[in-house]
Amino acid sequence: MRQDHAGHRAPLFKGAEQPSIDRADIVIVGNGIAGLTAAIQARSFEPDARIAIISDQNHPTINTPALKQFAVGKLTREQLLAYPPGTERQERIHLIHARVEKINAQSKSVVLANGSAFGYGTLLVATGSTPTALPPQLPGRDFDGVLTLHRLQDYLDLRRRLPEIEEAVVIGGGAHACETVMGLLHWGIHVHWLIRSPVLLPRMLDETASEMVLEGIRQAGAAVYTSTEVVGIVGRVGSVIGVVTNHQQFIPCQLVVACTGTKPVTTLAKHCDLPLKHENGILVDDHLRSSVRDIYVAGDVAALKNPLTGQYEPRAQWYAAVEQGRMAGAMMTGHREAVRPFGVPWHATHLGDLSMLYVGNPLQSPPGAYVLTDTSRGGYRRLLLQGERLIGYLALGPMQPDSLAIKRIIDEELPVRDILKGLLKGEFDARQYLTRRRTYTAQDLVTSGRLASIKPPTVQTTTQTTPEPAPATRSLAPAAEAPQLEPRLPTTEQLPPLSTGPVVAPAPQRAPVPAPAGNAASRYPIVHEEEEISPFTGTLPALPEQEQGQTGTRLNSGSLPARPGQERGGRRNLWAYSDPALPAFPRQTPAQRQQVRSYNQQREGGR
Repeated sequence: MRQDHAGHRAPLFKGAEQPSIDRADIVIVGNGIAGLTAAIQARSFEPDARIAIISDQNHPTINTPALKQFAVGKLTREQLLAYPPGTERQERIHLIHARVEKINAQSKSVVLANGSAFGYGTLLVATGSTPTALPPQLPGRDFDGVLTLHRLQDYLDLRRRLPEIEEAVVIGGGAHACETVMGLLHWGIHVHWLIRSPVLLPRMLDETASEMVLEGIRQAGAAVYTSTEVVGIVGRVGSVIGVVTNHQQFIPCQLVVACTGTKPVTTLAKHCDLPLKHENGILVDDHLRSSVRDIYVAGDVAALKNPLTGQYEPRAQWYAAVEQGRMAGAMMTGHREAVRPFGVPWHATHLGDLSMLYVGNPLQSPPGAYVLTDTSRGGYRRLLLQGERLIGYLALGPMQPDSLAIKRIIDEELPVRDILKGLLKGEFDARQYLTRRRTYTAQDLVTSGRLASIKPPTVQTTTQTTPEPAPATRSLAPAAEAPQLEPRLPTTEQLPPLSTGPVVAPAPQRAPVPAPAGNAASRYPIVHEEEEISPFTGTLPALPEQEQGQTGTRLNSGSLPARPGQERGGRRNLWAYSDPALPAFPRQTPAQRQQVRSYNQQREGGR
């Protein structure tokens, strides 16, 4: 549904207008996790809207963080699907296998590679990213055995080559390269890791944290070379036999793996008839609106404004893409009440046997800021503070901190004087802290009669206006009408890192089973064991519980469900202790599960 100029709810199709094969209410370019999540979220809001995904990818949406587990044989290809097979058909999402060449924003259509046009009501650009790969002028980059790991096909190629590999060279200084090194060590391959900079992840780790990670990788069996670059790849009869470094050192190997980062695919921004602002990604506001009306951007290609630095930058992580997909689905259907601001960037991952958390900008040095560090409890923590405010947090160690609570503290500019020691020592109890804050807020309300509020970070957003006669003069302007709501954030629940020990066959995993389409309250997906996003596996959460009303299926208050049993202990996410009123997602009874199985068997038998 949309709102007309008077603010009334109006159907997406008006009068006698009918959907046609060459037009859709919502068109999404790209079937990555951001695109498909946006389509499913939009369908939950608008049961009758026509939704189409256009992509030139030849396989369903892949759970990309799980590719590292696939590389070491812990997952099968079938277990890599982000959603169960047939999700698009069940959600009535029209799939078009084609490549989009151009956007005609004035006529609201996209031009496909075959020259045909496809009209849209609202458009989502979710074209993702592409690997930077090795320099095109690098000698030997085209030899057989030189791989760039990014997509499923790259990992399939790697798996086929593993039995023939004794030594490998990994190029790159990021988390992806670290995961690849550990994966190759898992198979007993001797690994040479080449890092161009003096430290690992120079934008996230300082020298102390980097050395902690690299020492662990060395102990695992890898040879680590810092401040080292490849100047040439040596081959014999077309196959790799080694590399030459900038230190004139020859390293023998049969495999060269490039993990040198990604860059957003901004081709459509350059091929749009109205100026679609882009720089290191397509620029969007905190509601994912681009500089062109009715065009939204989500996923790796979207450049959001960092509220601490004012710079536009992509957030190329799986869980960020899921959140952006949800927001895009809500915005494209006019449900702004379900939208929450993103706040500061954060990243959680495994680096070898250590867990890393990066929130805000802990390596920056703004005026008046100071740094505190600690190396107790087998880890390392770096806090960047400005007065009583925490503006950056870096943690590295065997345990993952309560990362989303720390993000909330930074986003809402909460004072940290009373919890500074716990944050520094890695002993911060987020549940106790936020419960105490709620108590103080309630007491102040009773005794003073005034409503206490927590200040959200000031974020300059953009707004879309009707295209003017001179579109070249359009600019990103503040949007005063955008509500400032509490961020909806995923969990950072931790799973074991990659191990160099023997491969253990994975236990059979039961995929979520879609319920019959007629039961709106139990529509896709039904997930029992895992309902939240893990930054380590990319496990998707169940969609918010739905309710059937006279206007169709809608989200229940736009909030995600709490995880069953969260209140009884175990690792908790931010929802568990900041919004206890959220309902638990219902489990299926054995009778309900049998009903679903019977329905699916009948459905399969009728095809």
